[in-house]
Amino acid sequence: MQHVLKLLGATALTFALLSGSAFADWTLDNSKSALYFVSIKKENIAETNTFKNLTGLITTAGQGSLNIDLASLSTNIDIRDQRMRDHLFDTKTFPNATVSVDLSKTGINPGIQTVNVTLDLHGVKKDIPATVAITEVGDTVQVVTVAPVLLNAADFDLAGGLTILREIGAVSSISNAVPVTFFLSFVKQA
Repeated sequence: MQHVLKLLGATALTFALLSGSAFADWTLDNSKSALYFVSIKKENIAETNTFKNLTGLITTAGQGSLNIDLASLSTNIDIRDQRMRDHLFDTKTFPNATVSVDLSKTGINPGIQTVNVTLDLHGVKKDIPATVAITEVGDTVQVVTVAPVLLNAADFDLAGGLTILREIGAVSSISNAVPVTFFLSFVKQA
């Protein structure tokens, strides 16, 4: 009987290992992905900004994650990049922002859908709905915003940093409203 149990256990372990390799994870291809946010100053001047370094994963269990390297901020103005890193994002204390999503119940379903994601930014976690289009083509899954995700800087304890930036730049206003868009390309791992 013990021999049968050992054989069953070994067989179950073998199938578990085989199924793990048959259903591979999806890894973000940073070179084919982008995340943009818009900052609005002086009431009506909008500027597009981006982060250059993104990493992410969608597991076979349906857990999705996106890691945003906040030090990779690019506004196309070096001094502004440094000021935003230091005074807004405080990248020495908070080097990354993370987004997580649980797709275990719905799976990766192509089409337009609203998913609830959790954003961890500047030490604050908040659940946010995001309307996205998901497309699966061959070994690639693409996730794209259909509508901008609207963030409020104050919700993530960033309003004080905006005040400092406004004072340093002698700008009359910087909006707490931040529209975010993204195009994420995940590649199936063998």
